[in-house]
Amino acid sequence: MKHITFILCLLLTSAITFAQGEGDDYGTELKTSFGIKAGYNNIQMKIEDQGRDYVQREAGIYVGAFVNFPTSETFSVQPEVIYSSSRYNINDNIDFIHIPVSLKFELANNFTGFIGPEGQFLLGIGDVDTDLFNNFMFGFFFGANYEVAPHFFIEARPYFALSRLLDNGPGISRKMNTLQVGLAYQF
Repeated sequence: MKHITFILCLLLTSAITFAQGEGDDYGTELKTSFGIKAGYNNIQMKIEDQGRDYVQREAGIYVGAFVNFPTSETFSVQPEVIYSSSRYNINDNIDFIHIPVSLKFELANNFTGFIGPEGQFLLGIGDVDTDLFNNFMFGFFFGANYEVAPHFFIEARPYFALSRLLDNGPGISRKMNTLQVGLAYQF
């Protein structure tokens, strides 16, 4: 886990350095911007439990903040910090901190596409003992946003996990994917 955290920090530092160095080459002033976001969070958990496989879907919310470092007129790097909470079972919520790093590119007609890696830190699952659960998961996401008014965006992104939330030997595992749809405001 220390190696993955180090790699994410190195990637973020490189992106910030690259973003600050590129603005001077184009002769235009590219400004770093900040923003907030919130919306609907839907988790899809693939559960394997002693020979029985099924999918559980639960809804929740997310809130977060981001900083956007433009590297050119059409490309930017956007690290984010997002808190999400969704139902895990009847009585408990599952809470995460998401750390996505978006590589954003401008498309036509106020659309922007993005793709990137995402780390997720498990904060807790209600009263469930999380000793058997992975505290850190890694995956990737892609998506798009649309500018509906100056500085206001509607966005959607699916996240695909490459690691498992729970891997407790043969026949017992949980793998979680997420869909987030919401609004963002960029200062």
